Amino acid sequence: MGSKVSFLFNDPDILGQTVFIKRGPHQGKIGLVKEVLNNDVYMVTGADFGKERAQFKRKEFIVHRYRKIRMRSS
Repeated sequence: MGSKVSFLFNDPDILGQTVFIKRGPHQGKIGLVKEVLNNDVYMVTGADFGKERAQFKRKEFIVHRYRKIRMRSS
């Protein structure tokens, strides 16, 4: 039989994970969760956002579990 794929839903530990924005004016962009502002709001930056920092509610993005974006140190 083939390998099984599993997903973790509602995992609160998404700090540093790569995310795909699925709603709003930034729809289609990829970024990194840099900060947890409160229970449902996260600060995303890097990748398609560059140095821009944007806030998103948890329902506005999905977490890409197996992709890490490598960032160059400045």
